[in-house]
Amino acid sequence: MEHKLKYKTMYELFFRHKNLFVDFFYMAVAVAILGGLSQIRIPLWPVPITMQTFGIFLTAFFFGSRKSALTILIYILVGIAGIGVFAGRSSGIDVILGSTGGYIIGFMIAAYVVGHLIEKGYGRTKKSIFNCLLLGNGIIYALGLVGLWVAFPNESFMQILKWGIFPFLIGDFLKILGAMALFPHLWKAGERMHSS
Repeated sequence: MEHKLKYKTMYELFFRHKNLFVDFFYMAVAVAILGGLSQIRIPLWPVPITMQTFGIFLTAFFFGSRKSALTILIYILVGIAGIGVFAGRSSGIDVILGSTGGYIIGFMIAAYVVGHLIEKGYGRTKKSIFNCLLLGNGIIYALGLVGLWVAFPNESFMQILKWGIFPFLIGDFLKILGAMALFPHLWKAGERMHSS
């Protein structure tokens, strides 16, 4: 457990020599990956199904709390600035103020919370990965539902649930299973690289 606490994130394991330039370079790479994953989607209305959440949690596991939250903030600002990194190559402040805005804000908060757990030593076993991602998805769902309710104040709570949670449960469960399969191997690869 000692080496896991010393090297709290995948980023610290994979990259021994870091500086501000290296940090921002890999954050920029992560933003580009998030933008790409956002385009892998099933175009449901008013909220599409995308691969964004998998990228969000990979970012949290890789960078930890502050760097992952900053990465998501940069992603959001890039989208607001007009670069089509949101789902369907959309961009602009209207996306944040629209039906998907709550989810996008939830990405940043979930990344910070999950990243904080990673720094505390969680997320190394399949069970712990499952619990971390379950919590992260809960945060995204909660803020996403708030955003939908703001966008559609006259709709019933059940309708908001039908739009905002039910279509995503199976896909998000499969993403969690994928993370449970992949992330332990990433930890082991980082530890081997660091010890070599």
